[in-house]
Amino acid sequence: MNLFSYHYLTQNFSNLTLWLSLIAGAFVVAFIVLGVLYLRNRTNLKYRDFFIVLCFLAILFVSLQFSNFMSAQSSSSQSGQTATMLKNISKQKHVPLSQMYANSTQLQNGMTIKAGKQYYQVDFNNDQSGYSLTPTNLVYNKPNYVVANHFNFNFMNNIYVVLGMKLLIGFIMLVIQINLSGKGNLMPSNAIDQLQNYVLGGIIGGMIYNDAITILQFFIVLLIWSLIIFGSKLLVRQSDFFKRMLTGNPQKIITNGNIIVDNALKNGMTGSDLAFKLRLENIGSFQDVKSAILEQNGQMTITTYGSESIRYPLITDGKVDESVLDRIGKDEKWVEEQVNKQNLSVSQVYLGQLINGKLVLVPYPQHQHRSVKSFIQDTTNKIK
Repeated sequence: MNLFSYHYLTQNFSNLTLWLSLIAGAFVVAFIVLGVLYLRNRTNLKYRDFFIVLCFLAILFVSLQFSNFMSAQSSSSQSGQTATMLKNISKQKHVPLSQMYANSTQLQNGMTIKAGKQYYQVDFNNDQSGYSLTPTNLVYNKPNYVVANHFNFNFMNNIYVVLGMKLLIGFIMLVIQINLSGKGNLMPSNAIDQLQNYVLGGIIGGMIYNDAITILQFFIVLLIWSLIIFGSKLLVRQSDFFKRMLTGNPQKIITNGNIIVDNALKNGMTGSDLAFKLRLENIGSFQDVKSAILEQNGQMTITTYGSESIRYPLITDGKVDESVLDRIGKDEKWVEEQVNKQNLSVSQVYLGQLINGKLVLVPYPQHQHRSVKSFIQDTTNKIK
């Protein structure tokens, strides 16, 4: 239990003021130094960026101190009432003010007062205009005496520090997810990429303001969501079933000038939507369209008569796309023959596309298998 001294309740926070003055002085010096460097090196954006960051830090510091000042005003008024009560009890019990302590800086029913060596329980009437003292004893007779207000370096109890930590963790996790996912959510191509953005933003935005959720709990929730995202991506890449279920496949909407109405309605596309997408491509009539494919991201790839080049790869990630085969009138046996001519197998192809009637293949890189010992030796030689 903390016991606050009379001096603590009435002091002018000189130590805290000194620390704040030192921090403000450091900001002033940094402003002057960076300002001079920026004026002398206007072409070097490094100093400009540092100056902007310092400005935001200074504004944040002033805002925090204003908030602390407003709360201190209220706290000072309440602690003043407690100090007045201690002074009155000091006179009644003939105890020096230096030996007067209270376990709360605010008046509250049942609070504990120490006058000399004796402890008292304070009971107030309904409007706190009067009180009575009842002698009492402490269960644990080793209280923590607080006699002066020192600068508190334990920032983890500050609401703004906790909020800032959550924002920083959310920012780092978002950057990591973007980089590890191949930056797919910068331009979403399927439902998983889109959900990754929406849900992660909702988690960060909804949990940072909840004081009941600790930083560790917030971090664990972000890890769980990351596990769900990358687990689903793994399933999509390894299983055709999960790929169809989670990301879908391109859907034919128009073929040889004929609209496949069932496919359009199945994907929620009205006639007005289809006409709008065709107008975006400067196409006046659907009969001018040889092929129109609705992609996984909702965009439409349109091929008109006269520009019938195949825009889809035949092979992606070691697998043959049967829908493209149907479009060009070929089968898997033909693909395997073309791949074998280049001394490759389909599973070794990263990307394969038909260009000007020729199947162009991009194979996976063939990394030479090395022992751990040779790998360590090569790494050591590079360091040297």
